[in-house]
Amino acid sequence: MKFGNLNRRQIVGGAVITAGAIAFLVNTWAGRPVTGTALLDIVIFTLPIAGIYSLSATGLVVVYSTTGVFNFAQGAIGMMAAYLYWQFVVPWGWPSWLAAIVIVGLIAPLFGILLDRAIMRHLQGKALVVQLMVTVGLLFGFIGLVDTVWDQRVGRSVPFLFGGTGFKIAGITLTWHRVITIVVSIVLVVALRVFLQRTRFGVAMRAVVDNKALAALDGARPGMISMSSWALGSALAAIAGILLAPETDMSPGGSLTLLVVAAFAAAAVGRLRSLPLTYVGALLLAGSVQFSQSFLTLGGRWREVPGAYPALLLLGVLLLLPESQLRSSQTTDVRRIPRVASVRDTAIGMSVVIAIMAVLGGVLSQTNVNRFGLAMCIALVVLSLVPLTGWAGQVSLAPLAFAGVGAIAYSKLGGADHHVWAVLVAGLVTIPVGALLALPAVRLHGLYLALSTFAFATVVAAVVFDQPFAFADQTLSTPRVALFGRSFESGQAFLVMITVVFAMASVILAAAYHSRWGRRLVALRDSEVASATVGVNIVETKLIVFMVSAFMAGIAGAFIGMYYEQIDTSPFQALLGLTLVLGLVIGGVAYMSGALYAGLFLLGLTLLKEIWNVPLLRAIEYLGPGLAALGIIASPNGAVVPLGDALARLLPWHRAAKTEEQARRAATAEPEPGDLGLTRPFTEADVVRLDRHLGIAAEVPRGAVR
Repeated sequence: MKFGNLNRRQIVGGAVITAGAIAFLVNTWAGRPVTGTALLDIVIFTLPIAGIYSLSATGLVVVYSTTGVFNFAQGAIGMMAAYLYWQFVVPWGWPSWLAAIVIVGLIAPLFGILLDRAIMRHLQGKALVVQLMVTVGLLFGFIGLVDTVWDQRVGRSVPFLFGGTGFKIAGITLTWHRVITIVVSIVLVVALRVFLQRTRFGVAMRAVVDNKALAALDGARPGMISMSSWALGSALAAIAGILLAPETDMSPGGSLTLLVVAAFAAAAVGRLRSLPLTYVGALLLAGSVQFSQSFLTLGGRWREVPGAYPALLLLGVLLLLPESQLRSSQTTDVRRIPRVASVRDTAIGMSVVIAIMAVLGGVLSQTNVNRFGLAMCIALVVLSLVPLTGWAGQVSLAPLAFAGVGAIAYSKLGGADHHVWAVLVAGLVTIPVGALLALPAVRLHGLYLALSTFAFATVVAAVVFDQPFAFADQTLSTPRVALFGRSFESGQAFLVMITVVFAMASVILAAAYHSRWGRRLVALRDSEVASATVGVNIVETKLIVFMVSAFMAGIAGAFIGMYYEQIDTSPFQALLGLTLVLGLVIGGVAYMSGALYAGLFLLGLTLLKEIWNVPLLRAIEYLGPGLAALGIIASPNGAVVPLGDALARLLPWHRAAKTEEQARRAATAEPEPGDLGLTRPFTEADVVRLDRHLGIAAEVPRGAVR
């Protein structure tokens, strides 16, 4: 049933959100009278912040609507521009206006062009998770670069434009810096709207993302358009960073970088394509923050709510979006996932991993044994994403939200008394949470689904974990279990235990992959339309895979709690979850060994930083993922694929890998004279060889009708 342009689900969802907002206001109202002067104060403080949000969000929208790549590093680009602005103005003594012009008009656009030529144009047609994680890697890489160049032990502040002078409105001083922010944001939104809608080049920029080949036939130059889009997006990020820097701290991981989260929410209001609605979203977000500061009392369980406003707005907007239609694969560079190891091969390989960890536990120092234990805990969390993202193609950025729920359940439901069954309870408690997150997955696809999971993780970490039934600003007791009278208090025993759990889960997943259910997941990833056509229940399949992933992450959260023995919210923050997803994509999103690679990769960065204690490596935990993410472009299937191919002949049990290697060599080898490959399936390569044998010199385009 529809009411106007709204269906019943949207009406019900809007009513639920409205009721929740009203209940929140009633419980947090400070009692201050709502007067015209108070509302004017809110407007005066809202407009400059909304201008900064809209500038960053506008950069996101322009880049996404013209290139199809959603840039998680938008805020980090603005952060780098702010540091350059500080360098020019404070140590070097440049005039503020000259520094801003050089950075926004020259350095930022050149940086955007370099980014496009070196990285972004190679992401066209790649899987969504690959595109997102490359930009997430750049986010962390830019943080590490700034931390390396500018020592964070030295405090920095950027002066306001015009020295912070201004004029008074209703007794409130409005600085010229904030006036400039308001004017620049409005002018740019209007100008870009006109440019993209009314000019030939702007229309070509929007056309290229829909169909690059068709736009090229009409005279568009996709390469030039892509460079222009990234140059413009970087310039907008630089403007936002420079204008925000005097208002906040200059830490690389602070408000400058996290501005992108607010930009996500504002851009979502505009559906990632409407610049005026994006500005409206920025106004809503900035206004809600100022309203809460003026009229609400936020303490105790609600103290982190203002920081979660962008995620709450983002989640609310995404939940109210119209239901997406089923879509087939949208990637042009379709790469089938190579064969996942059989149950037998997985069991043998994991037995070797257990033996290696047992040996390392006996020869390494206690500190390093504990580090390996944490790496295996991380690997177990990452493993929960393999069936969900690697096989089913449902991009989730919330693994640590489920792990945090599992840690809480373990502590409060038996884990504090060392009961081993509390680990299973932790997984079971997390299943309904996974089902809750599956609700938007049924309706949303691709980028919207990924953003909704990130918003979910942010809300859970900032709001849910602070409630009395969760952490409530305290640490929870999460001692290690005892099994059959055996204690796992020692680092070596815990390392072996968590490795055995990881191995068992990997073997079970291998069996699931080679079952009918596993084939359904892969079919879902390749094309939801085709899956529905052959009778796959899309809703049921998504619901089950989300619940399975949540169950595994909940168990992993229990083991993370056991590792620390006393745990709080710090290991379960949303941004840390991005590093785990990034590590899995670097290793191989479809492989159990990719999850193991992710855990050991993050461990290696820690060891590298401590072994070589040099200034160049002081931010390696950020630089490392950023540099490694660039390897995703060359090997989108993950690092474990070439590693597995190289080691196949050395693994006596891996007969399937040897067979695949032999087949690969046979397929690429030049045939003997007269051999046209007729003893195997006829391929396009055979057609080319046949043409050569018949003396046909003309090259037939790939995919052409012969």
